[in-house]
Amino acid sequence: MRVLGIYRESQFSPGKVDADAAILDAVLAALREKKLESSTVMAERIDSHFDAKANLVLAMCQGEHALERLAHLEKTGALVINSALAIRNCYRDLMGAGLTRAGIPAPRGVLLDLSRPEPRLEGIDATHELYVKRGDLHALGPEDVQRVDRLADIYAVLAAFVQRGIRKAYVQEAVSGLLVKFYGVSGGEYFAALPETGQLSFQAEQSLRQAAERAAAALGLEVWGGDAIVQDNSIMLVDFNDWPSFSRVRVEAARAIARRCMLLLRRRDQS
Repeated sequence: MRVLGIYRESQFSPGKVDADAAILDAVLAALREKKLESSTVMAERIDSHFDAKANLVLAMCQGEHALERLAHLEKTGALVINSALAIRNCYRDLMGAGLTRAGIPAPRGVLLDLSRPEPRLEGIDATHELYVKRGDLHALGPEDVQRVDRLADIYAVLAAFVQRGIRKAYVQEAVSGLLVKFYGVSGGEYFAALPETGQLSFQAEQSLRQAAERAAAALGLEVWGGDAIVQDNSIMLVDFNDWPSFSRVRVEAARAIARRCMLLLRRRDQS
């Protein structure tokens, strides 16, 4: 059995290149203990190192070209985690709508086409604080997600996006409460909730886990993480990511990801 690991593009890993690489390396090490042969490649070099014989592909890449190559690997029979479609579902232009359709508790938001002369803020309350986010990828820098409390500031941020060549924006209502980072592996293999301060109640953690697992299933993810706001026992998912760095829980998460990979490989072979 052969496994190919694809590191995330450096442009999509601002300030986290080493941390992103470390979780992938840890999973590959765990899989080598299970007698899988491994190789790795940077997403930017996937054309010059394209292992069509891989049985399993661990993909942290996010660029459109790399996703095309992933889709090809899936068609040739490789098990890809996360799949090209699941990664693409985590672009903001698809994620908000995907979570809404699945009934996931999340702040209201609207996707704006900035190529139009007057983008309209419909379906959200623009009189309170909002987050203005680039509408394609996750934040690549601090200017890609900005909190604003005035309508004039919203349009100033949108104008700056247009000047930078960003053609879509996602405007999301801000919610108050305790910020919680969470990490998970599907199939019940692993879940961790790390509040910014204090501890979560058992009920709040269970509610968050259920919401996050439903969100992962809706987006098609096997390895995932994100941010939530918890107020009392009310949960709001404010962001969701394909394959985060798991920096604070790397050892446990790597083992869980390896277990999930082996289970899915066995299921595929038995089908």
